[in-house]
Amino acid sequence: MRVATTVLFFLACLTIGAFPGKAQAQEEGTRAPVPHNQVVSANPFLILFEWFNGEYERKISPTTTLGVGASRLSLDDGDESYTGLNGFLRYYPQGAALSGFSFGGRLGFHNVSEDDEDGEAFALGVDLGYSWLLGSKRNFYIGLGIGATRLFGGDIDGGRVVIPSIRLINLGFAF
Repeated sequence: MRVATTVLFFLACLTIGAFPGKAQAQEEGTRAPVPHNQVVSANPFLILFEWFNGEYERKISPTTTLGVGASRLSLDDGDESYTGLNGFLRYYPQGAALSGFSFGGRLGFHNVSEDDEDGEAFALGVDLGYSWLLGSKRNFYIGLGIGATRLFGGDIDGGRVVIPSIRLINLGFAF
């Protein structure tokens, strides 16, 4: 009898634990608004490989940001290099610009240099990303993202090149 009571008690506890009530976070459809209006970020790890990238992003509405990003990759002791400068627009569908999932477009200018030859092209691209604002003041920024950029209207391989864009562990400061 005592074993049966213990088994029933255990099953009752297991059943109650398996079907929890609604959590508070499930009721909210958006994130808390971000108290900051802009972020400056860069990837400190890629500098070790002579690849610099940095971004400045400014909130223009509760769901949208505008920004500028620059990147430079140097290869073969500086004989070959890639430089890109892009303006971008990001949309944060959860309603908290600068934090969470984002997608958007970019427009820019790219230069590739090899020995004594240079090639330039305009760029049009898309990207997906996710960013976090951490700390008690929510001002430490971590950003990740991927995308693709199409080069056109220039003299780089006929101007029809698609290159990947990677925002890999950008660290920064929100203010």
